[in-house]
Amino acid sequence: MVRLREHSVEVTINNPLGFHVRPVQRFASLALLFKSDVQVHLRSRTVPGKSVMNLVSLGGRHGEVMRITARGEDARQCVEVLTFLAESSFFVEDSLDTAAQPNRHVERLTAIASCFKSDITAVFDGKTADAKKSKALSVLGLTPTSVPEFEIRGPDAVQARAVLENLVASCFYVEDKMIERARKAT
Repeated sequence: MVRLREHSVEVTINNPLGFHVRPVQRFASLALLFKSDVQVHLRSRTVPGKSVMNLVSLGGRHGEVMRITARGEDARQCVEVLTFLAESSFFVEDSLDTAAQPNRHVERLTAIASCFKSDITAVFDGKTADAKKSKALSVLGLTPTSVPEFEIRGPDAVQARAVLENLVASCFYVEDKMIERARKAT
């Protein structure tokens, strides 16, 4: 009998508006990319972590602690990615942080790539860089609207590719209004 791996972590909801629709959508969309079963526990309730409706029903508020549990073959990676998302305010940016703005997409790519055991190389405009090293990635000249490709080799390559391609397809989860402002400024 094969035992499924289980990983669990508690995170504080630090998004000022709580675990509302945008954070929930991002959480569920990333959770869906993993094979593991995902559960979220808040107060005395536990709901499936891949269901937007169930997650919204939790009504998580700023400062509350929720537990994320994943059970399955990719449970560790799943929990690491979802924890990074939660600790990063679910990538919800209601105002532009000019100090972090230029490189936050690179930092997100590096942090998420580092959740996986596989070797991950980003390829953009004929140049390559180790996706787990932000200094190396900065040489590629990525913007939130860049679409790098990935060369991924290793035990969790399928999940890594799915998560990273989702991140890129979502413009690194940089809010649309900020991307539009950045385009007009250049």
